[in-house]
Amino acid sequence: MKYVLITGGVVSGLGKGVTASSIGVGLQACGLRVTSIKIDPYLNTDAGTMSPFEHGEVFVLDDGGEVDLDLGNYERFLDVTLTKDNNVTTGKIYQSVLDKERKGDYLGKTVQVTFVITDHLSTFVCMKKVTNNNKFMSFSLLCGSQVVPHITDAIKDRIEAVALIPVDGKEGPADVCVIELGGTVGDIESMPFIEALRQLSFSVGKDNFCLIHVSLIPVLGVVGEQKTKPTQHSVRELRALGLTPHLLACRSAQPLLDNTKMKLSQFCHVEAANILNIHDVPNIWHIPLLLRNQNAHHSILKQLNLLSIATPPDLEAWSRRAETFDNLTDSVRIAMVGKYVGLTDSYLSVVKALLHACIACSLKPSIDWIAASDLEDDPAQSAPEAYAAAWKSLRNAECVLVPGGFGDRGVSGMVLAAKYARENNVPYLGICLGMQISVIEYARSVLQSVLCR
Repeated sequence: MKYVLITGGVVSGLGKGVTASSIGVGLQACGLRVTSIKIDPYLNTDAGTMSPFEHGEVFVLDDGGEVDLDLGNYERFLDVTLTKDNNVTTGKIYQSVLDKERKGDYLGKTVQVTFVITDHLSTFVCMKKVTNNNKFMSFSLLCGSQVVPHITDAIKDRIEAVALIPVDGKEGPADVCVIELGGTVGDIESMPFIEALRQLSFSVGKDNFCLIHVSLIPVLGVVGEQKTKPTQHSVRELRALGLTPHLLACRSAQPLLDNTKMKLSQFCHVEAANILNIHDVPNIWHIPLLLRNQNAHHSILKQLNLLSIATPPDLEAWSRRAETFDNLTDSVRIAMVGKYVGLTDSYLSVVKALLHACIACSLKPSIDWIAASDLEDDPAQSAPEAYAAAWKSLRNAECVLVPGGFGDRGVSGMVLAAKYARENNVPYLGICLGMQISVIEYARSVLQSVLCR
């Protein structure tokens, strides 16, 4: 199995998921089979109980797994069907280790996780209660210490096992597994995964492992110069932890200047040809094309020793899709009436589905985000401006969509939106809770009237 690891530095939210998906698309276009793994360092076993405000959308897989939204990106880009095992979390790893310990699989040994922290002169030991019977697990962070293998072995075993699961409807494992490590390099919660991946890179060999580090190249408003220092520090931190990037994927608002690339190459010890630039584009379908134009696939295939079996990338369909969207002129106004509209990633799959449907109709979606609670009677007195703006957006919409949600907050506003759509013959789509809302509204407004006659 060949592995491509995507890590991130400087800040979160750089688009590692889209980058990982786009790299997978490029490798698929070269005739290779690709699978994906997302590693989330949080202690939750899955994303199912997490608020959309915390982590964005909870993406539901075909097998019922409730996972990180990046797996939705993988499925949409790569046209694969992932499983809940393709989302690895700290909670899942620790749970599997504790289950083994309870069954006696470790033959009475002390279960520990110890990993190397450089640039720290002191020893830090944390004891955490992990079971109801007051059992404690120790976490020792020792400078220059020897790795105690239980947690890191569990991570490596999980990655290698999941990488073999076919996800494209064909028999046998994929050729390449693209792994995205959530968070940023230097996060304390990511350290066991960094160490496990360092060991994995060593055990599988240099021809089977490629590391791509996604980092930010900011431009200070006053100076107007592309700054490389944050990326230099991020790469230095990564190298101190035992991993050396083969490629850099630099996020920036504008294309990188030649002198910026040369500076990055010199001080990050990465070939200039392997410094990729992912600058802002009109839509994310341009990113695989952007990487193709910079020969990212060639650099990755060379590192993985796959040049002899790969074909030139065929991305004609992607080019047509990206150009079609760019050339759309007519738009359709869609009122999205939800509970979590403060963070648009909360409804990422719904937005992407709307985008695909609109493009099929040669239309560009124009989404008006409406907080369902702003449509209710109380804001008319307490927040009249928000109330008026919400109703104005609803009345200007050509169609209404009410997505899913939990709890009773905003339900009355959703019912009002459904009633407005029905009474004014505005197309209405209800998803999950939104469909239940339409039934509730019809029962209250129509069936109740019939029964009262």
